[in-house]
Amino acid sequence: MGKRPKLEGILRRMKKGLDFELTRSMYIKLTGVDIPQDKSYTERKSAIAKLAETEGYEVIVIQEKLLFRRKI
Repeated sequence: MGKRPKLEGILRRMKKGLDFELTRSMYIKLTGVDIPQDKSYTERKSAIAKLAETEGYEVIVIQEKLLFRRKI
């Protein structure tokens, strides 16, 4: 099994309640791991998707970026 991402830095951003995006390199720097390769998995079932859901966000994978948008 792969390394688990460190999500504290992303959680701090979510707590601000604003939409934000992370480039792949920013995500790696914050979490210590790369973005999962499967787009559907990343958006719906990954550790970051689960955290986003609990914080009222959705994850949208855009080429080499993750967009975190508050759900309405």
